Amino acid sequence: MKKIIIGIIIGIILGLIAMGIIVWNMMPKKMLIVRKSKFNFEETVSRLEESIYANNWEVLHIYDIGECLFAEGLDETYLRIKIISFCQPEYSYNILLDDANKKIAAIMPCRLAIYEDEQGSVFISRMNIGLMSKMFGGVIADIMQTAAEDDRKIVADLIE
Repeated sequence: MKKIIIGIIIGIILGLIAMGIIVWNMMPKKMLIVRKSKFNFEETVSRLEESIYANNWEVLHIYDIGECLFAEGLDETYLRIKIISFCQPEYSYNILLDDANKKIAAIMPCRLAIYEDEQGSVFISRMNIGLMSKMFGGVIADIMQTAAEDDRKIVADLIE
């Protein structure tokens, strides 16, 4: 009987370790959504900006990461990478109104990355807000789920 109990405990521990390894390896793939754009780099950036406004969000800033790196002499090749930082003021306000929720500001505002690979293909990368929302409760989860739906709408007409 004692051997059976020890075997069960060892099985549970090994199962938990295996599950932890699987989750650890899968999370990076699940936390980011990367889709190929139908358009060239500049067209993708322009259309995303238009789509953000059309979906009642505000573009806060467009960061030209490639230009920044090139200007600093960090690469011989200009990398085509831009990040669009955008916000839906009502969503943000409703989350940040409660002091307990202000910690979430560390991952605000939303961002989309647009980059071109060495073959000239253009991709849009974004955080999986829907999956991330499951880690929170209450108003944060509710608003993040709505933001995830908006996020899908913003990129829908641009991705293959």
